Amino acid sequence: MNIPKIWVKAEREVRGKRGPMQLAAWGWSANDRSEAQRLANEKLEQMVRRVEQVEELSRDYAYGTRPMREEIIQELQTRGGEIAGIVTRNSYGALVLNTSQVMFVDIDLPAEGFAQRLGRLFGRRGSAEAETLERVKTGLREVSAALFRIYRTAAGFRLLATDRLFQPGSSESESIMQAVAADPAFVKLCRIQESFRARLTPKPWRCGMSLPPGRHPREDGFDRKKFAEWLAEYERNTADKSTCCLLEEVGSGWVHEQVEPILKLHDEATKANTTLALA
Repeated sequence: MNIPKIWVKAEREVRGKRGPMQLAAWGWSANDRSEAQRLANEKLEQMVRRVEQVEELSRDYAYGTRPMREEIIQELQTRGGEIAGIVTRNSYGALVLNTSQVMFVDIDLPAEGFAQRLGRLFGRRGSAEAETLERVKTGLREVSAALFRIYRTAAGFRLLATDRLFQPGSSESESIMQAVAADPAFVKLCRIQESFRARLTPKPWRCGMSLPPGRHPREDGFDRKKFAEWLAEYERNTADKSTCCLLEEVGSGWVHEQVEPILKLHDEATKANTTLALA
């Protein structure tokens, strides 16, 4: 999995076409700070050259242009000592499970039209939720014989393959994602990070909270203190919320031994077997 432990920032002030500009670039490494610093310096030099040549600086979209800059909270190992999963904290403070071979897929519901909203109001079938769920199940049956658990999330559905392992970025895994209409940005991120990804805890704004102060790595003591205060409030406000709830299973099979600990952690952290409100 391409989830760096070390992040280093390089900064410099340069003169752009509108005056002085403060540029910052991040470098990363699995375990070598000097390597991360070298990469940060290289990226900064590239930015400086573009400013000097009066070119627009691109705004890298986190999903798909670089590894995610997230704090590593926990590592899960296989019986052979290999890393099977990594829990990170994302930019808005939620915990995320990243897995090397256990497939997760998130599917967002499309926006409902007027007719669909009216039909749902009067209890008619054919809502965006029902149609999407049926499309997901049909897609799974057509492209894979694997067993999938289907969860409801606040914005749609989540899939978890339980009886076999998949390789992130492989034609097989991406065919499944395409068949169920997964978010293209999510598919691209799985390829870049060489892992699958599932959020474990609620989004803060769904619990009446603002975004956390600062961004990992928080090297300033004041920033760490403010984040600790935010985190304590976040944990209080999410105690009565779940991230997903189990709906059903598609296919028949068994739970792979390497999937079992991932499944257990996921269902406990997301509170998937409760009736709490989704967030």
